[in-house]
Amino acid sequence: MSYTTYHGTQIRVVCPVHAISVNKYKVAFADQCGQQMGVFNNTQEAKAFVSWLLTMH
Repeated sequence: MSYTTYHGTQIRVVCPVHAISVNKYKVAFADQCGQQMGVFNNTQEAKAFVSWLLTMH
């Protein structure tokens, strides 16, 4: 289980990540606990989060 913090909100990710979907500032992903969504302020932050998700093992 891994955590990342975005503007004081903790996002929990339980590996493995099964799917990732991006729509502008929203990043939806499915992990072992189900589906979750993060909403970011700009595309750069969304891309950084996706990059972090892709490094999860």
